[in-house]
Amino acid sequence: MKTNFTSTLAFLPLLAFVSAFEVSDVYKKTLGNSACTNIHLTDGHVLHANCEDPGYGKRMDVDLDLNQCFANYLGTLNFAPHGNGGFGGSCSPCQMVGTKLTCQCLIGGNRGTKYSEVELNDWNVIQVEQDSISCASNEGIEKRAVGKQARSFIA
Repeated sequence: MKTNFTSTLAFLPLLAFVSAFEVSDVYKKTLGNSACTNIHLTDGHVLHANCEDPGYGKRMDVDLDLNQCFANYLGTLNFAPHGNGGFGGSCSPCQMVGTKLTCQCLIGGNRGTKYSEVELNDWNVIQVEQDSISCASNEGIEKRAVGKQARSFIA
């Protein structure tokens, strides 16, 4: 079957429509590549930053309760994919060092505390979007597993 120029042009509007939905991901960026400054914690678990809005390029102040993003499992900070981590109840003090969240977390069973840290820029779970910041990716689970030996535990 021979394709002519006119039949090829007929599909261009469809291609433009599909591409418009794919372009929207360009406006989602991670914490580290969004030109964020003044990154710190308030109340020990609320991330505050001044970031460049990926859609418009203007600066915006954003806040995100990291209790929605992370949980404490036996003294280690882990991504909580369904928004109910609540690490703030068992990890203190916590602070931001650049884009790294560092905490002293309870291990449980009267075994004391453990230093734990999470590089938010590597995890890709914190997404800066137009006018907001959120926990928006499951990639953190995969990133956490890279180079880490799995340990069994009783919950």
